[in-house]
Amino acid sequence: MNVFIKALRVVGDLDDEFYDDERQRDVWNEASAIGFQLFSWTATIGAAILPWLAGVTGAWISLGILITTTVISVLTIGYARSRNVDIYTASRVWRLRGFVVSALLLVGYFGVLARLQPDFRAEASSWVGGFVGAVIGGGAVILIIRRMRKRNARFEAGEI
Repeated sequence: MNVFIKALRVVGDLDDEFYDDERQRDVWNEASAIGFQLFSWTATIGAAILPWLAGVTGAWISLGILITTTVISVLTIGYARSRNVDIYTASRVWRLRGFVVSALLLVGYFGVLARLQPDFRAEASSWVGGFVGAVIGGGAVILIIRRMRKRNARFEAGEI
C-alpha cells in the first residue's frame, strides 16, 4: 500500500472496527457520498455567487472554496483510481448535472478573475500567462485521461 492510500485511509478512518459490519459500511458509504455531493454543490454554488455579491472579498473567499473543492475532488477520484475504479470509464460523467457543475465553476472562476483583475489592459502579461497555463493544463488533463483509460483497459484485461 503506497503513502497516498495510507494517508487517505487515515483521513477516512477506514481501519476503524465500525467498517467490520458490511451493512454499516455500505450505509455509511452511501451517506458519505450524499454528504460529499451536498458539500460539492453548496460550495460550487456559493463560489459562483460570492464574487458577484461580495466584491473583492467574496472573490478571495470564492477562490479558496474553488481550490479546496477541486483538491478534494481530485483526491477522491485519485483514491478511487488507485483502487482500480475509474469514474471516467465506469459511469457517464457528462450528464446534465456535469454541465451544470461546469457552468457554475466557470461562472465562479470568471467572477474571481473579473473581481481580482482591476484593469484588463494593464495586465496583458497576466492574461497571456493565464491562457498559456490553461492550454498546458488542458493538454495535461487530456493526456492524463487518456493514460487512465489505457491503464483501466490493461487492468480489465488482467495485465496489471
